[in-house]
Amino acid sequence: MPNHTTLRTPAPARPASRLALGLAALALTLPLAACDTGVDPRNPDSSSPTESSETASPGEEASDLDPTGRWTSPEKGDPFLEFAEDGSLEGSDGCNAIVTSWKVEGDEIAIDSFMTTQKACAGVDTWLSKASTATIEGDVMKVKDSNGKVIGGLEKED
Repeated sequence: MPNHTTLRTPAPARPASRLALGLAALALTLPLAACDTGVDPRNPDSSSPTESSETASPGEEASDLDPTGRWTSPEKGDPFLEFAEDGSLEGSDGCNAIVTSWKVEGDEIAIDSFMTTQKACAGVDTWLSKASTATIEGDVMKVKDSNGKVIGGLEKED
């Protein structure tokens, strides 16, 4: 009878694979944590002590540039932004909720960065989720992305 050796592949070590999976999840999560501004968008007064006092609060230059109120678009999904006097900002890109804060900086409205869900909504252009700044000309708000490019417009709701 021939002498045969059975080759058997050892089962992967479960604790090691779980550790590797945990490290991979952590590595994917850390970049998201780096995006945190330290400001609760539902409470813009909770800003960190390192925030510059050089930027105007909504009330300081509101007489020159006052976005307070609701700005809408007739596009599918009814995108809108609603600027509150306390500096909070809520809205929708027509598909995903937007919650952040705003302030007047010179002749522009600075919209603080925000995270939003990334739901796919058929036939809805989610351009408003890229909002970074805005300007107002009459009853029209021109919304710009982080590169300063106009990405769309909203009209003041009566």
